[in-house]
Amino acid sequence: MMIEESRVAQLVVHRVGNPARGEPLQLSERAASVDAEVSQLILEGYLKGIVSERKKHQFIHETDLNLNELYHYKQQFFRDEIDFVALSQAIARHLHARSQHPNISAGDLLVILFENLADGERVQRAIGVFKSEIRDDFLTVVESGEVIDLRHATGINPRLIDKGALLLESGPDVFAVDRQAQSAKFWLDDFLQVLRVPDPASTTKLVAEVLEQVSEQIADPKQQQQFKEAVLTRCREEEEFLPWEVTDVAEKFVPREQVSQVLDQAAQSHGFSLEKNTRVPAKNVAKRLERSWSKIGIGHGVSILQPSDLNLEDVNIESGDEEIVMTLYFSKKI
Repeated sequence: MMIEESRVAQLVVHRVGNPARGEPLQLSERAASVDAEVSQLILEGYLKGIVSERKKHQFIHETDLNLNELYHYKQQFFRDEIDFVALSQAIARHLHARSQHPNISAGDLLVILFENLADGERVQRAIGVFKSEIRDDFLTVVESGEVIDLRHATGINPRLIDKGALLLESGPDVFAVDRQAQSAKFWLDDFLQVLRVPDPASTTKLVAEVLEQVSEQIADPKQQQQFKEAVLTRCREEEEFLPWEVTDVAEKFVPREQVSQVLDQAAQSHGFSLEKNTRVPAKNVAKRLERSWSKIGIGHGVSILQPSDLNLEDVNIESGDEEIVMTLYFSKKI
């Protein structure tokens, strides 16, 4: 998506507290005035910081997408059923109602209408929703006659997005980010109700982490090495592979239930799950695994860095009263 010609059309600011702590919702009744300098800061900070394939999500709902509140509100606005101030107030009320977790801080909510976003040959509008929970400290220079003083000020840094979303005019796609997602996942899960759209980089990371965790569950060093070689061989043979192709390899070494559990945990952590027809970039997975798998555990808390031209074939461990003797057998890679 190209944003170079985009502009800020409207902006409304509300203040949203945590109702669980008795903090109120303060709604603005009109749009804020936006001069050229403020508009430029918003474009270079909020808009540029949110538009990224790694932040791409889609609205979801368990029964009907139109019952997703944010999707419904943005559809109403783009169908000219409500004006922009009413839209921003509906979004603020929804956020206030979802801000019940004790870790959720009060903050300023900026609802912004962007125009002239280019998506291929199509030009569309988008609604930016940004919550700022942290006020930054600044020093300002004040000139008074022959004296130049410094004063303390606080404000919002648009280049540091605490929580943000960009709701596109067409379709269910939305760019979203939550910098404090680990403390309370309400922004993505409860407020927006979105799931991440996987890209090659995120897919590579998820699959590699799953394979690394499966490897750690194989206690026997020799079997663990056989598993690693089988996975790397499969990754080197093709440009892409399907998820079930490597899970089939994993199930030869650990029970299917363990593999499924690791996959479920990874999906929850990354915010998306792998479909059966997802194409996984094999070479990228291999490169990531080669770096992490060069270190091999051989038992008794001992690990070694395996040379790239050798395969570990067997480990013989003899435990005595005062010493442990480990004999490693390697074969040269052909």
